[in-house]
Amino acid sequence: MKQRRLLLALIAMLALFALVLSGCYVAPDDVSTSQQTGDNLNFPTLNPATAAPTSAPAPTQTPSAQQLPTNPTSTPDNVTVNLPTGAINNWTTIAPLATQAGSTAGPVTPPPTKGPSPTPQGSLKLGSTGQEVRQIQQKLKDLGFLKGSVDGDFGEATEKAVKAFQKQYGLTVDGKVGQETLAKLAGARATAKPAVTPTPKPSPTPSYANVYLRKGNSGAQVRQLQNRLITLGYLRGKATGEFDDATESAVIAFQNRNTSYADGVAGPETLRALYSSNAKKTSSPAGVIGTSLREGDGGDDVRLLQERLKRLGYYSGNVDGDFGAGTVNAVKAFQRQNGLTADGVAGSGTLSRLFSSSAKSYTAPSPTPRPTPTRKPTPTPRATSTPLPPNIYVLVTPAPGNDYATLRRGMYGTPVQQMQEELKKQGFYTGVTDGYFGEGTENAVKAFQRSNGLYVDGAAGPATLRVLYEGDFPYGS
Repeated sequence: MKQRRLLLALIAMLALFALVLSGCYVAPDDVSTSQQTGDNLNFPTLNPATAAPTSAPAPTQTPSAQQLPTNPTSTPDNVTVNLPTGAINNWTTIAPLATQAGSTAGPVTPPPTKGPSPTPQGSLKLGSTGQEVRQIQQKLKDLGFLKGSVDGDFGEATEKAVKAFQKQYGLTVDGKVGQETLAKLAGARATAKPAVTPTPKPSPTPSYANVYLRKGNSGAQVRQLQNRLITLGYLRGKATGEFDDATESAVIAFQNRNTSYADGVAGPETLRALYSSNAKKTSSPAGVIGTSLREGDGGDDVRLLQERLKRLGYYSGNVDGDFGAGTVNAVKAFQRQNGLTADGVAGSGTLSRLFSSSAKSYTAPSPTPRPTPTRKPTPTPRATSTPLPPNIYVLVTPAPGNDYATLRRGMYGTPVQQMQEELKKQGFYTGVTDGYFGEGTENAVKAFQRSNGLYVDGAAGPATLRVLYEGDFPYGS
């Protein structure tokens, strides 16, 4: 009985040893030829979670026996099993099953966590778009630098706002939002406002409708007119508010350069041109007001006075701006010829008349040689109760300006000779044109006066001479 048990144990050990020698290889079942596609067969893998077949992965290189992991505790009786090389043609990697029900096999990727908004790389500038631009626009709008919309588009308005912010906060003004500008924006207070330089409002243009300033007017408007003429160089001195001859001359000088006419009246058109920014200046004043020039004075006003006196023929010295004796004599001569007090002081009245259009010029008379006694005729006594003494004649010279001197019997000179020539030309005088006003000349004057409806007295006054030389029509017409 004991031997039998030993025999059975030996048989079992042999069987086990044979099994080990065979490598535990079990040949696969035969398959039909319609399912065989080659030497390697791929079978679908059953997914235990869904009980549905899945495609088998691509075959991999068969590992060698030395590469296979061994676990001595995984085999019965702690026997180490070495599988033969090539026992298995294909190895398949099976993905681990998901830990949750219904999930498919494969590696599990953890869900992404939401981090902070990314900081813009580099700088935001003209043409940039996005959420970062929108945030910057909103900050600029809160600070009062941006007036446009917060649209996330970095346009010209945004660039202009960035530059204004950079300028106010002492940053480099380039219109780009870099790290330094971002830091300043983050720390800027919402109450900050961009510095704005107020634009001055233009002063309203005054209306000059129905305003006519002329000689004889006075007041604030005349003073303003004079100040403007002084500023433009047409007038010198200090504004007096009195529209005098000098002011009229200055207005005429301005009109000659800035308007289409010159009448000395500052009307609406003249005033608009005078106070406009296009008013032309001059370096040649036409008058002096608000001052009194006398001997010992000097400067530009005296120089202007001398120039005017020289132009009218009263002054022949140097225009040096020095009010000396020569200037005094010229002023006195002018005052005498123009009916002013001859004191040699150029006051307001003298200056106004001097620079006016009615100032009389003076031309020194050419010296007339005294005739020889042989040519002097025997004087004819005047037909009056008191006859003129013989051989007594008074030299007469031409009147200055455009006025005529009164010529009468007993005078001699160039004016008498010119009158005789004109009377002879018109047929009223037949004597010798010798420049002596005798009886024959007096009779010719009377005949001319009777012929022209004038007062017949034989004296050739301004009225008689004007008709004689200019014709029978009113003076100045």
